[in-house]
Amino acid sequence: MKVLMPALHYWPVIGGIETWTRNIAERLSGKAEIFVVTGKVKNQPKREEKGGVKIWRTSLFTLTNLSASPLIYTFSLLPFIFFKSLLLIKKEKIDLLHCQGFLSSLLGFLLSRLTGLPYLVTVQRLERRGNPLKSLVYRKAALIIAASTAVKRYFEEIGCQNIEILPNGIDLKRFKNLEPKPHQGFIVITVARLEKVKGIEYLIKAIDVLRSNNIELLIIGDGSERKNLENLTRNLVLEKKVRFLGQIPNEKIPEYLVLADCFVLPSLREGFGIAVLEAQAAGLPVIGTKVGGILDLIENGKTGLLVEPGDSQALASAIFKVYSGQRFARPNLEKYSWQNIAQKVYESYLRCRNISS
Repeated sequence: MKVLMPALHYWPVIGGIETWTRNIAERLSGKAEIFVVTGKVKNQPKREEKGGVKIWRTSLFTLTNLSASPLIYTFSLLPFIFFKSLLLIKKEKIDLLHCQGFLSSLLGFLLSRLTGLPYLVTVQRLERRGNPLKSLVYRKAALIIAASTAVKRYFEEIGCQNIEILPNGIDLKRFKNLEPKPHQGFIVITVARLEKVKGIEYLIKAIDVLRSNNIELLIIGDGSERKNLENLTRNLVLEKKVRFLGQIPNEKIPEYLVLADCFVLPSLREGFGIAVLEAQAAGLPVIGTKVGGILDLIENGKTGLLVEPGDSQALASAIFKVYSGQRFARPNLEKYSWQNIAQKVYESYLRCRNISS
C-alpha cells in the first residue's frame, strides 16, 4: 500500500500533530510505502528519505522558526503541496491520502475530488463549530481518527460517520529508569505553547495565591503570550517563583520533568493533552482542567486532579493538596505506546480502503 501525507509541517518542526505524523509515518514505513509532502524548512533538504519515509519539501517561503509558523508561510505553501502531491499520486500510483488537521484535510478533499482516492483524516485539536467548509471536508473523509472522546463528539455533532478514537502516543522507553533530581522546595512544572488557550495566566495567579509556601513554577514553551505572561509575573512580583525556560527540544523534556514535584496543564480548551501523558510517564502527580482530551487522561482523585478551567483558586487548592502529600495511582500507559498506536493506524488504513471500495 502506498500512502501520501500532505502535511503542512513535518519534523523538525515542533508540535503535537508534527510528532504524531512523524511517529506514525516512520513506524508504518515497514508495512506501507509512506510519502510526505510538506513545506520547506531551514537547513533541511528539499528531498530526502528519513526513517523509511520519502519526504518532499516545497513552498514559496522557508520556515526558520521551528516552534511558530507565520500565516503567510502556512497559506502560501498550500498550492505547492497540492500540486506536488498531485504529481506524486500519478507518478507513484498512491492508494490512500492521510491528512492531519483541517488545512491538510482540505488538500485531501481537493485531491480526492480530482483523483478519486479516499482520504483519511486525523484531528487532535477541538475545532470551532459553525464552519460549513470544515463540515463538508470532514464529512467527505472515508474515515476520521479523533484523538479523544471530546474530538469524536465534535465530529458526531457535525454529522460525520466512520469515526474512531486513537490517542496521541509517547515513546515509553524515554521515561524508563528516570530518577527524581534532588532539589529544595516544591517545584510545579508545565509544558505548553504560550497561547491564551493554554490558560498559563491562571497557573501563574495560582502561584501568587500560594506565594507564602515554598513553591516554584517552571514554564517550558514559547508563543505569542510569553511577553504578557512575563509582564504578569513582574506585576505580581513573582520573578523568584516563576521561571520561563523557553522552548526545550522534546527529547530533553524528561530531563526537566524529573526536576519537578507536580505537573499542571491549565488549558481552557484541549484536544488531547500529550504533555499530561508525558508527565504521567515520568511519574509526576498531574493536575489538569475539565476540558477536552484531558478528561480521557486523568481520573479525578485517582490518577490526578481535575479542576474547572480559568479558576486560579481551584488550581492553587489542587497544587496545595499535592504539596501537602496527596498521591495518586500510576495509570497504565501501554496503550499509548507508539507501536500500539501505529498498528491501529495501519488497521485504519485497511478499513479505509474497504469503506471506499
